[in-house]
Amino acid sequence: MMKAESTLTPANIGELSVFSNQYDLRHDLHAFMEYVQDRDVKRLHRSNDLSGPDIKRLAKLMSDSSEIEFVESYGFSNWINYVDKLTLLFKFVKYDTKGIYAGYTSSAPSFPDNYIEVDTKRYEEFIDLPLIEQEKKLLDILEKNYLDGYNEFYVRSVLGRLSGFSSWGSATGVIPGLDFARARRFLIKILQSCTPGVWYTTSSLIQYLKEHHPFFLIPEKPEYKCKGDEKDGRYGNFHEGKDRWSKDTQISESDPDAFERVEGRFVERFLEGLPLTLGYIEVAYSRAEYKGLLPEMNQLLAFRVNNMFPHVMSGNVIEPRITVQPNFEVHVESELYPVRILAQLTKLADVVAKDRTSILKLRKNKVLTQLSEREDLDVIKFLENISHQKLPQNVQIELEEWVGASEAFTLYENVVLLEGDKDLPDIDRFTIERISPTMRIVHSPDRLFTHLEQKELIPLHIKHRSSALTSLPDGARTVFPKRDSSVSKSKARAKTKKPVTIKREVRITFHFPAKELMEEFRKGLIAARCPVAADWSKLTLSFARQYEPEVKKVSKALKQDYTIKIEDIA
Repeated sequence: MMKAESTLTPANIGELSVFSNQYDLRHDLHAFMEYVQDRDVKRLHRSNDLSGPDIKRLAKLMSDSSEIEFVESYGFSNWINYVDKLTLLFKFVKYDTKGIYAGYTSSAPSFPDNYIEVDTKRYEEFIDLPLIEQEKKLLDILEKNYLDGYNEFYVRSVLGRLSGFSSWGSATGVIPGLDFARARRFLIKILQSCTPGVWYTTSSLIQYLKEHHPFFLIPEKPEYKCKGDEKDGRYGNFHEGKDRWSKDTQISESDPDAFERVEGRFVERFLEGLPLTLGYIEVAYSRAEYKGLLPEMNQLLAFRVNNMFPHVMSGNVIEPRITVQPNFEVHVESELYPVRILAQLTKLADVVAKDRTSILKLRKNKVLTQLSEREDLDVIKFLENISHQKLPQNVQIELEEWVGASEAFTLYENVVLLEGDKDLPDIDRFTIERISPTMRIVHSPDRLFTHLEQKELIPLHIKHRSSALTSLPDGARTVFPKRDSSVSKSKARAKTKKPVTIKREVRITFHFPAKELMEEFRKGLIAARCPVAADWSKLTLSFARQYEPEVKKVSKALKQDYTIKIEDIA
């Protein structure tokens, strides 16, 4: 096969409208699965769609934050619906898709009590695969399937702008016999010959296909579902008109531009479909108002593949790079969304930012919880293994202290402390641990309370605040000392002033106008061994004043690409 790249024409996109996919389908697929695993999700009775509240909550989990505003404004989300259908194609979830007809007069099915069920085993097997194997399965699913069982000719892609042909008569003619998955794989193979970062004209790609692979989609001698359809020829399914549903003009195979009007339209819609949805390419559209016959053609005028695309196609995806920073941040850089690594890290850290570089911050409470649940967990060894380097000394010392703290106590959940006489009747069955003859850790407090009342005792339930213990009412018997306010006041008066020294550390914060510059600056500081804290929501970097010399060096290095002026905030 002739290499397509040698015949494609570079494009000038100066007058075009460039569009790139701001979503990360991989992230959103896993965010959706995490959401439906954690709750009972019931689909709508009539339409079988996700409910409005579920869509609003899911919008907050998607990779593109603009989805929140879109859902608030319009009440639905094409993207979330697309991810929803993708999980069904993967068979990660199942629910009734056929419905029932409530009676003889029902014209559409209903879906009563239709809850999403998760196949945890199948999903866990998927995320345990290497990232490149996950990507291959995702690509295979999208090559074989299009929205709602249709294809690029008839239905606009989830991110697309171009309308389709009228679906009237699509169950007859050549359409039922076409192998769309094969055509998509072929076009993906063609794109592999393109140089990443170079814009090409779509028209030159269509011309290449016309000259060298005119039957990549519709065979020269297609099979017809009905023999009577042969009289309409290879292009019998395709009509143009002033509106989408009109059939004013039948496209004939004898027309000199028939390929451009049929396969050419398919190519435009393919480009804004599978490769754009997966984030393999960017596309550029005409800004001029379209005045031709529908569906539109010659509107998606240019495209370019990115660096990730050839890595995926060759199977050489850059492995995730994990770095633990002195400020307890964990930076995860990855071409593909590293779901398994992030799932492990979020048990120990809070997510600060998610992008090509995800940033998490280690939290003591999360580490202690994991240590209490997993006796075999070695946090320091785990972080060193995934980062392939020793931890910063201050982080290691602090983690060792956390580990020591976890070994000093046992963490109980959903229990209460019971204080009472040593001979309380029949309470051993509620006891988890006996601390002293009059004090126990017990479970099922509501049942125990009822049990004590039935024994004609008078239990007292005290709920303490997280900030302080609640004072017991007068007359309550307890082994804990009661606070004597008069003694406390006298002690307060007798206190002498103690000399103390408060140490001050001055930190400098840089506010950046754009994420790209902030990322370059951050990487420069890390390379210079400067501890830096990043706040991606505010686009700020903070560091101690003693590192100003390193900061100036980074700033000077970046002046090759930027004119940098640093101003103080009043």
